[in-house]
Amino acid sequence: MKNHKQLASTVRFGITSLLMFFASVAFGQSEERALNMVQALRLGENLAGMTYTFAKITTTYRGVEATLGQQKADELLRAEIAVAVPKHQGEWNRNLAQAWAPLMTSEEFDSVASEKQRSPFASKFLSLQDRAGATMKVESEPLLKKVLAEVLTGVFEKSIPKK
Repeated sequence: MKNHKQLASTVRFGITSLLMFFASVAFGQSEERALNMVQALRLGENLAGMTYTFAKITTTYRGVEATLGQQKADELLRAEIAVAVPKHQGEWNRNLAQAWAPLMTSEEFDSVASEKQRSPFASKFLSLQDRAGATMKVESEPLLKKVLAEVLTGVFEKSIPKK
């Protein structure tokens, strides 16, 4: 009797482990396909624009702008964004893919990536953008702050007259 209970428990554990393994493999594939879609649709390209928008309203940037003038400060800001964003774009795209991964299947990601608006899943994709965006906002806020800090540090350091 005891051996039957142990055997049943071992079998249940084995089945549960296998199911969890296959679910993680499927999720990994879905995440990979989501990343392919993010890249194909260039969904992550908003990092530079968001960095620019948020940087312009900081006290640091406004101080630099007051010192150097609007045009020179803007040139400096754009130059620093051009340096910082490419270093973090991959992580930004991966975060975006992770936000999307649980929302659609691998096949749906592939279809939207290749067929875009002609995909039969385009309307589903559009209907889920707010959900993916909300997840992305929470998960990527630290990364956006990191990029902003890098950019603003560069802007500030380059705005100080050299002696």
